[in-house]
Amino acid sequence: MRTHLTPPYEKFAYAYDRIMTNVNYTRWTHYIESLFEKYDCKPRTVLDLACGTCALTIELALKGYEMTGVERAVGMLDIAKEKAAAHDVNIELHYGDMREFQLNQRFDAILCTYDSINYAYDETELSNVFQCVAEHLEPDGLFIFDVTTERNIVEHFHNKTFASNHDDYTYIWKNNYLHDSKMCQTVLTFFIREGDLFRRYEEVHQQRIFEVSTVNDLLKGSGYKPMSAYDMYTFNRWNRYSDRINFTARLL
Repeated sequence: MRTHLTPPYEKFAYAYDRIMTNVNYTRWTHYIESLFEKYDCKPRTVLDLACGTCALTIELALKGYEMTGVERAVGMLDIAKEKAAAHDVNIELHYGDMREFQLNQRFDAILCTYDSINYAYDETELSNVFQCVAEHLEPDGLFIFDVTTERNIVEHFHNKTFASNHDDYTYIWKNNYLHDSKMCQTVLTFFIREGDLFRRYEEVHQQRIFEVSTVNDLLKGSGYKPMSAYDMYTFNRWNRYSDRINFTARLL
């Protein structure tokens, strides 16, 4: 059987929302709003960077925020447009990469969630993300993002394979973590029904683990004041048991 190699999330998009039903976007929305309140930020315009299928974007739009989304996977954007229309919300969607997008607009707050930041390949790319975000953020605006941690990858993904079979698709999800380079490589194989046949697609995802000190240094170097690095969904400082760390930074 021929395998079609596709960029990350292009075919994942087909079943992404069904595979990720465990993610509580309502809880995530409440957490983001609690961070807005904590740091006395009353945003009107919000950019969701690497917005995916817009699950979080739509939740925030329904709360009354003027939402814009940027996503580099066309497959995810197509789903996002369908979902926004189904929820009757106006979200301005753009194709773009978090490392080099250009919207010619500034926002009161910018978000980059669900470890999208870990797709920056190295410190140079991460710095590019921070600088690009700074060019789109109003002075004193908040940049809220999260990273997955080495503990999370080693405990829950390294050398593990996940698979599931459905009427219209099957996926196999293989993970391997390289400790020396702090890089997690995921190979996702999809069999997606197309008519009477199933076509095989493969995506290779790479996520880099970044230390908190590295993230904060790069934020400072890009003109931000790091405000906090919390254990996810809390106002508690991150610790060695954190699976996800949420950062908030203010543009100076």
